[in-house]
Amino acid sequence: MVPTLLLTRPRDSAEDFASAAAWTGRVVISPILELRWRAIDPPAPDAGLVFTSQHGVRALARVTAWRDWPVWCVGPATLAAALAAGFAAPRPGGGTAQTLIARLLAAPPGIPLVHVHGGHVVTDLVGQLSAAGQSARGVVAYDQVACPLSDAARQCLSAEGAVVLPVFSPRSARLLVAEWGRLNAPRAGMYAVAISDAVAQVLGSLPLRAMQIAPTPDQPGMLAALARVQAMLEPD
Repeated sequence: MVPTLLLTRPRDSAEDFASAAAWTGRVVISPILELRWRAIDPPAPDAGLVFTSQHGVRALARVTAWRDWPVWCVGPATLAAALAAGFAAPRPGGGTAQTLIARLLAAPPGIPLVHVHGGHVVTDLVGQLSAAGQSARGVVAYDQVACPLSDAARQCLSAEGAVVLPVFSPRSARLLVAEWGRLNAPRAGMYAVAISDAVAQVLGSLPLRAMQIAPTPDQPGMLAALARVQAMLEPD
């Protein structure tokens, strides 16, 4: 029996990942974080924008039709979102917040930067840029509100069978560990796919059958790690 793919990202991101994965079995989407947009003012036209998520791109695109800022994006998915939103020639950041910071400091843009982000961030990008002398400020454009697992997800984890669980952030991992603890005698065999060592460390407290860590902290890396899990579960 093909294992179930359980996705707990916000729904739009989960649907994008499911489409890219082309999973042949059952897919259950149960967002453990819900996005809630904030009312924000667009940055000044002479600023530069820094995006570290697709959600930041969408949050800004919701409030203004202006697209002529210089833009830096952390990775390919964020870059694709910026292009789709109409931002001209967004610059790639190398795949991680640290590589993005290094690129901005190696070739200073000479303009103030605005990091459009959510209420929870893993890397203090603005703090690191400011400490190095680059003018930067953050704008919290959306909140990531914790949600309980859906009934379908709880049933999936409570029944016997293999469940593959990609996890994209340490916060999501912590929420999933808490949700697992609330289940009544879960019986699923869980196979985790972690986007980073930090996520893997949190998930290590779960009774996993196996775990793969993405070779790069982005969607291509997660898809590669997912393929390794799928090969393990379906060797033929």
